[in-house]
Amino acid sequence: MKPAKIPIQNLYYLLAYAWDHFRSGEEVDVDQTQCPNAHNLLAMLLGNGIRRLATRGMDKDYHQFIETTPRLRGRVDVLASYRRMTHISGRMICEFDELTVNTLPNQILKATCRRLASSASQLTKSNRAEMRHALSLLADIEPIHIDSRIFRRYQLHRNNRHYRLLMHVCQLLHELYLPSQESGSRRFRNILDSEVVMHRVFESFVRQFAIRHCPDAKVSAMKINWKGAWEDEVDKVLPSMLTDVTLNRPSRKIILDCKFYRDALVTRHNRHRLHSAHLYQLTAYLNNKSRDEGWEAVEGVLLYPAVNHHLDLDFRLLDYAIGIKSIDLDQSWPKIHERLLTVLD
Repeated sequence: MKPAKIPIQNLYYLLAYAWDHFRSGEEVDVDQTQCPNAHNLLAMLLGNGIRRLATRGMDKDYHQFIETTPRLRGRVDVLASYRRMTHISGRMICEFDELTVNTLPNQILKATCRRLASSASQLTKSNRAEMRHALSLLADIEPIHIDSRIFRRYQLHRNNRHYRLLMHVCQLLHELYLPSQESGSRRFRNILDSEVVMHRVFESFVRQFAIRHCPDAKVSAMKINWKGAWEDEVDKVLPSMLTDVTLNRPSRKIILDCKFYRDALVTRHNRHRLHSAHLYQLTAYLNNKSRDEGWEAVEGVLLYPAVNHHLDLDFRLLDYAIGIKSIDLDQSWPKIHERLLTVLD
């Protein structure tokens, strides 16, 4: 049993919500010719975003430069100049700050575009042209080596927060950039083939959807404390409990756990059953959180993408209300919207 294939247009909506970039009332018709798959969708988002940056103005920051120059500017390092005897030729060592577009976010953009350009066989003709144009717009940016750590180094602030979507695209493309079967070459894996990546997207999508469409609830990823008695050394090794989505309403509390699995049900002896680990995890959340005041009647929901068996089960377990739900990501977006509202209600 596998989740139905997600149409590219719906994948765009998932990413837009997950990255908090969805515009209310927005309806997007993604060009199937330009975006036949997820890889090309990300390339299109990146190319279009860089075009808008070039029109709006690239992010700039002050960088310190040290230069031996006949034109005095900034702070003149007299001691270093005389030590190196640059003054004999009429030049001095100067330190100065200069506003430049050669910032880390722009360097990440250029490195990602170069990777996309090197995997041109995976891109449509229009997206290959977009990447070439994007690289021409980033011509003044120094190339850098891109790795996972670099995405923790850049900082977004009020003046460059419009880079957020593009940084998400770059990070996702980095995570999908893997060695191919051809020796020495690399290619981009399909996002839908990565359960780890899609689980994160699916979870963030549901949480951001709830924030936007459940105004009567406080929505969060909540940390739950274990209830018990132990010494400090035990506390250090206890696993953390962090919910995917928690809806805190005055009259109703729901802990929702999102599961993006190829097989939402386990098949044994021609019988389909729930993953026991998923149910154990949810009941652990409920059992510990229900000890807090006001959370005694907390409910739990396991939410899966659509599977061959539509899941819409409600029952009580250990006196907790439990829901096992699925959402078909292969249907039209208005139906997905309506179904998710029903699950979150």
